[in-house]
Amino acid sequence: MTVANLAVLDTSVYVDNLRFGRFKQEILDLKLIIRCSAVVLAELSRGARSRPMRKFVEDLAKNLRVIAPNEREWIQSGWIVNRIVAAKGYDVHKTRELHFDVLIALTARRIGAYLITCNVDDFTAAREFLDFNLVCW
Repeated sequence: MTVANLAVLDTSVYVDNLRFGRFKQEILDLKLIIRCSAVVLAELSRGARSRPMRKFVEDLAKNLRVIAPNEREWIQSGWIVNRIVAAKGYDVHKTRELHFDVLIALTARRIGAYLITCNVDDFTAAREFLDFNLVCW
Protein backbone atom coordinates (compact mmCIF):
# COMPACT_ATOMS: atom_id res chain seq x y z
CA MET A 1 0.00 0.00 0.00
CA THR A 2 1.42 3.36 -1.03
CA VAL A 3 1.58 5.97 1.69
CA ALA A 4 1.35 9.64 0.77
CA ASN A 5 2.37 12.52 2.95
CA LEU A 6 -1.25 12.81 4.06
CA ALA A 7 -3.26 12.30 7.22
CA VAL A 8 -6.95 12.05 8.00
CA LEU A 9 -7.87 12.88 11.58
CA ASP A 10 -10.71 10.87 13.04
CA THR A 11 -13.60 12.55 14.83
CA SER A 12 -12.24 11.32 18.17
CA VAL A 13 -9.06 13.38 17.73
CA TYR A 14 -10.99 16.58 16.98
CA VAL A 15 -13.40 16.02 19.87
CA ASP A 16 -10.68 15.25 22.45
CA ASN A 17 -8.66 18.22 21.26
CA LEU A 18 -11.64 20.59 21.42
CA ARG A 19 -12.81 19.38 24.82
CA PHE A 20 -9.48 18.92 26.58
CA GLY A 21 -6.73 20.32 24.32
CA ARG A 22 -5.39 16.77 24.38
CA PHE A 23 -3.67 16.68 20.98
CA LYS A 24 -2.84 20.32 20.42
CA GLN A 25 0.92 19.84 20.25
CA GLU A 26 0.71 16.60 18.26
CA ILE A 27 -1.43 18.30 15.62
CA LEU A 28 0.91 21.29 15.46
CA ASP A 29 3.95 18.99 15.14
CA LEU A 30 2.37 16.80 12.47
CA LYS A 31 4.59 16.59 9.40
CA LEU A 32 1.70 15.43 7.21
CA ILE A 33 -0.85 17.33 5.15
CA ILE A 34 -4.27 16.98 6.74
CA ARG A 35 -7.28 16.03 4.65
CA CYS A 36 -10.74 16.07 6.18
CA SER A 37 -13.21 13.24 5.81
CA ALA A 38 -16.76 14.20 4.87
CA VAL A 39 -17.86 11.50 7.33
CA VAL A 40 -15.91 13.21 10.12
CA LEU A 41 -17.52 16.53 9.19
CA ALA A 42 -20.94 14.89 9.38
CA GLU A 43 -20.18 13.41 12.81
CA LEU A 44 -18.86 16.74 14.09
CA SER A 45 -21.88 18.60 12.64
CA ARG A 46 -24.26 16.18 14.30
CA GLY A 47 -22.79 17.03 17.70
CA ALA A 48 -22.20 20.78 17.15
CA ARG A 49 -24.52 22.29 19.74
CA SER A 50 -22.89 25.69 20.14
CA ARG A 51 -22.20 28.46 17.67
CA PRO A 52 -18.38 28.18 18.14
CA MET A 53 -18.53 24.45 17.44
CA ARG A 54 -20.61 24.97 14.30
CA LYS A 55 -18.10 27.62 13.18
CA PHE A 56 -15.23 25.20 13.83
CA VAL A 57 -16.85 22.57 11.60
CA GLU A 58 -17.57 25.15 8.88
CA ASP A 59 -13.95 26.32 9.01
CA LEU A 60 -12.67 22.75 8.67
CA ALA A 61 -14.82 22.25 5.58
CA LYS A 62 -13.72 25.56 4.11
CA ASN A 63 -9.98 25.31 4.84
CA LEU A 64 -9.15 21.64 4.30
CA ARG A 65 -9.56 19.48 1.23
CA VAL A 66 -12.52 17.24 1.96
CA ILE A 67 -12.56 13.61 0.88
CA ALA A 68 -15.75 11.57 0.66
CA PRO A 69 -16.52 7.88 0.26
CA ASN A 70 -17.31 6.90 -3.30
CA GLU A 71 -19.97 4.43 -4.43
CA ARG A 72 -17.67 1.41 -4.29
CA GLU A 73 -16.50 2.30 -0.77
CA TRP A 74 -20.08 2.59 0.46
CA ILE A 75 -20.85 -0.88 -0.86
CA GLN A 76 -17.59 -2.35 0.43
CA SER A 77 -18.15 -0.77 3.85
CA GLY A 78 -21.37 -2.70 4.31
CA TRP A 79 -19.61 -6.01 3.67
CA ILE A 80 -16.74 -5.12 6.00
CA VAL A 81 -19.08 -4.05 8.80
CA ASN A 82 -21.06 -7.26 8.31
CA ARG A 83 -17.87 -9.31 8.79
CA ILE A 84 -16.78 -7.34 11.86
CA VAL A 85 -20.21 -7.66 13.50
CA ALA A 86 -20.27 -11.41 12.81
CA ALA A 87 -16.82 -11.79 14.37
CA LYS A 88 -17.32 -9.47 17.35
CA GLY A 89 -21.07 -9.78 18.03
CA TYR A 90 -21.70 -6.04 18.17
CA ASP A 91 -25.24 -4.70 18.69
CA VAL A 92 -27.08 -2.45 16.23
CA HIS A 93 -25.93 0.78 17.91
CA LYS A 94 -22.29 -0.25 17.72
CA THR A 95 -22.82 -1.34 14.11
CA ARG A 96 -23.93 2.16 13.07
CA GLU A 97 -21.01 3.78 14.86
CA LEU A 98 -18.55 1.32 13.35
CA HIS A 99 -19.94 1.86 9.85
CA PHE A 100 -18.81 5.49 9.87
CA ASP A 101 -15.35 4.42 11.06
CA VAL A 102 -15.03 1.94 8.20
CA LEU A 103 -16.04 4.65 5.71
CA ILE A 104 -13.37 6.97 7.12
CA ALA A 105 -10.78 4.19 6.87
CA LEU A 106 -11.73 3.35 3.27
CA THR A 107 -11.41 6.96 2.11
CA ALA A 108 -8.10 7.42 3.92
CA ARG A 109 -6.83 4.23 2.30
CA ARG A 110 -7.88 5.39 -1.16
CA ILE A 111 -5.72 8.53 -0.94
CA GLY A 112 -2.86 6.70 0.78
CA ALA A 113 -3.24 8.69 4.00
CA TYR A 114 -2.53 7.76 7.57
CA LEU A 115 -5.71 7.61 9.63
CA ILE A 116 -5.02 9.14 13.04
CA THR A 117 -7.40 8.26 15.87
CA CYS A 118 -7.67 7.79 19.59
CA ASN A 119 -10.55 5.34 19.01
CA VAL A 120 -8.19 2.39 19.16
CA ASP A 121 -10.73 -0.41 19.68
CA ASP A 122 -13.00 0.29 16.70
CA PHE A 123 -10.24 0.98 14.20
CA THR A 124 -8.22 -2.01 15.37
CA ALA A 125 -11.32 -4.17 14.84
CA ALA A 126 -11.75 -2.68 11.36
CA ARG A 127 -8.11 -3.32 10.58
CA GLU A 128 -8.66 -7.05 11.03
CA PHE A 129 -10.75 -6.94 7.82
CA LEU A 130 -9.35 -3.92 6.01
CA ASP A 131 -5.75 -2.94 5.34
CA PHE A 132 -5.11 0.78 6.00
CA ASN A 133 -2.45 2.93 7.64
CA LEU A 134 -3.47 3.44 11.26
CA VAL A 135 -1.86 5.71 13.86
CA CYS A 136 -3.31 5.62 17.37
CA TRP A 137 -2.75 8.53 19.73
